[in-house]
Parts: sequence; C-alpha cells; structure tokens
Amino acid sequence: MCTFGLKKGFTLVELSLSIAFIAILSIIIVIMITNTISSYRRGLTLNKINSTGMDLVDEIRATVQNSPSRSLVGLCSRYNDNSSSSSYYARCVQDGGRYFVSVVKKGNVGANVNSQVPIYGAFCTGTYSYIWNSGYYFSDEYGLSNGAVLTYSDDGDKKQIEGFKLLKVEDGSRAICASMVNESSYSLKSTNEFDVTDKLIIVDEPIDLLKGDVENDLAIYDLESAIPAESKSSQNLFYSVSFILGTVQGGINIKASGNFCATQGELENMDFCAINKFNFAVQATGA
Repeated sequence: MCTFGLKKGFTLVELSLSIAFIAILSIIIVIMITNTISSYRRGLTLNKINSTGMDLVDEIRATVQNSPSRSLVGLCSRYNDNSSSSSYYARCVQDGGRYFVSVVKKGNVGANVNSQVPIYGAFCTGTYSYIWNSGYYFSDEYGLSNGAVLTYSDDGDKKQIEGFKLLKVEDGSRAICASMVNESSYSLKSTNEFDVTDKLIIVDEPIDLLKGDVENDLAIYDLESAIPAESKSSQNLFYSVSFILGTVQGGINIKASGNFCATQGELENMDFCAINKFNFAVQATGA
C-alpha cells in the first residue's frame, strides 16, 4: 500500500493577511518618503530665505554705513517758506523727516488678507535708494495691478522700470523718496510712480537685487526704517531697519498669527512657502 505526503500551503486567510500587511507597510514607506522629501524641500526654502536675507542685511548695512551722516530735519525746510505751511514744517521736524528716508504704501490685497498690508515702497540712504514691490504683486492669487514704477531720464530720453522686486538705484539726494512726498504738505502722494525725471541723474543702470530664480521665488513683503536717531555729540545717524522676505508661492499672509502660508493650495506649493523677518541697526558714518 503506497502512501503520499501532504504538502502544506498558505490558506486563503493567511495569504490575504500577508498581502494586507505588505500593502500597509508599502503605504507607510511611501508616506515616510513623501514627508522626508517635503521636509527637505521646506528646509531648502528656509535656508534660501535665511541666506538671501542675510545677504540683503549686509548689502543695506554697508550702504547705510557709507551714507552721509547729516541731519534729515534740513529736508523739512521746504515747508517753512510761508506761514501757511509752518504746521507741516513742525510735523516734518517732529517726524524726523522720515518720509524722505522710508516710504511704505499700503493697500488691500483681497479676501485672503483682510487688512491693509505694504504693497510697495522705498528706502533711501543718501547714497543708494532701494525701491521694492511686495510679494503680493507677483502672486497670481492676489492680482495686484499697480506696482511701483521708476521714471527717470537717460541722456534726454524718458525711461520707466516696472515689475521689479528690489531695485537698487544710485541716489545721493534721496530724490526717490522725496518724489513721493507732497510739495505743499508733509504727506505721501497717492501715485505709484517714483518720478525723478528732472531731479536725479542716474549714471549706473538700476539693479534688481532679487531678480533670478523661478523656483523658490523670493520677494520683499515690507521694508522700512524707524525715525533715524541723531547723536547730539557726533551728529551721526542711527537707523533701525526691518524687512520681511518671503516666497511668492504659498499665498503668504503677513498679518496671520503663526501660519503665514495661510492659503491651502497645492501641497507642493506649501513645501516652497516660507517667510522670515530681519531686523538690524546701523550707524551712518559717511562724509
């Protein structure tokens, strides 16, 4: 009588459990890989924000250090020509002539950001001036149509530059900021045009310091200076400067508390969204 050995195999239940375990393990691995890639992207974005921001700090600090250390109150004299404008002179003196150094224009950028935010402006040091358009201007989510425009003359020809992010312009008389201050009153004009056609000779072509990368595209969201403090003994000026640098992607809301990348768009865009604020003080020691 012949006997045959029985071969034991997987039951259907065991096979199903094995497949389910492998599937769950695969999902976990995919999630871990996705999170790792996402963290890596966010890390690169933050690193670029920080390195670019520190480069801008060094750039602006060096410019201010080499700028003239002269009192800004003298720029208020335009309002002291007659009695009708004396109140504006007093207001300008009290404000330390701040508008001739720091111009910030604010506006509403839509439903995602419900309050007034900086949309463009200028910072004038007395050697170079910096004109900037906010990151909101470059984001398709907000659709701002009116950004800052620089109008100047070049060998008799009228030129305009627009669509820039952070424009560096040779400007020894602070004409850029002055072009935004009303002649008859100490207040800012409503125009978005920095027109220095007959007030400033620009020798070197203005440079956009943030022009370049499409990936991790960066822009200024605010740049301003407090009223410069003047030393009574040395008459040197001390500036306290701050700026916000962020990505164009991600629907940034600088008014948000904590979650600045507030718009829930594509996940990939969130990985490339970051923002940081830089503050520094610097003394003008130029002639």
